[in-house]
Amino acid sequence: MNRIFFAALALVVSACSVNQHMSISKETVSMKKKFKLESVEIERMVPDIGSSFATDMITVDGKKVDYMVRHEAEREGDSGWLFYGGGESQEYIDDPNNTSIFSVNTIANYDPDIIGFLTYPPGTEIERNSNGELQVIDPKINKPEVIFFYPVDEGTVQIINNWSFNVSTRMLRRYDKGSLVIWRPGLTIWLETYSSNDISIKSRVEKILRPASPERYDLKEVHQDEMSKIRYRLDECIEGKKQSSAYIFGFTDTQEINISIYFDDQESIVEVDKIWNTLLSKDA
Repeated sequence: MNRIFFAALALVVSACSVNQHMSISKETVSMKKKFKLESVEIERMVPDIGSSFATDMITVDGKKVDYMVRHEAEREGDSGWLFYGGGESQEYIDDPNNTSIFSVNTIANYDPDIIGFLTYPPGTEIERNSNGELQVIDPKINKPEVIFFYPVDEGTVQIINNWSFNVSTRMLRRYDKGSLVIWRPGLTIWLETYSSNDISIKSRVEKILRPASPERYDLKEVHQDEMSKIRYRLDECIEGKKQSSAYIFGFTDTQEINISIYFDDQESIVEVDKIWNTLLSKDA
């Protein structure tokens, strides 16, 4: 792939297509083009991070993203991302009818391979290599502290170190400063796992409960032959606002999982209970 050529194309699309498409309604564009995915097929894959440009090679012809580049946002709601399917000529790009504005989430439906790169900063270029995998072109660009992953769906969520639990709906997933986070509107789950070969389960449970807030309530403990778990709820004040939370801890002889759940409504207690009741470890 000619990287200079594609970088130039990105600037052409950014400069020539914004005004062309901002005034075109989704209905008008849909009448002119037969998109590979119907609107009812679009699922939530990533949080709303703004709009993007994509060529018809992806959204009409159904090609996977071959090259993606992020520029500084030019307007409110603009993610700065541009996506190409590969094979676009200069003449193709110069025709604004060959590109359209889509939410980044929509393009993630066309090609989920892009999800892990969407938090990279402006100036990042990514291409598909000879092995068919997307990779950052410039190795000097640091990996962001927050990385999106493919969502989890209703059913069993498999966590690293052999832990699992069930959820009742699709949730988004990210790596955030060393922790795995699963979330949907109104409910956020932070997960951390540890190895604990030299400390007894009893000692680890005591270590968790001893410094816990005296205002905790709904404390529950389950102790089985090979696994123990505890939970409690807490009403906290975070950034001046009341925040409902629940903390769940699982223990085996060699592993431990800490689950911090923050939720906005009492209906979410059903989800907390599901996680608590279905928490398992393959070590147990």
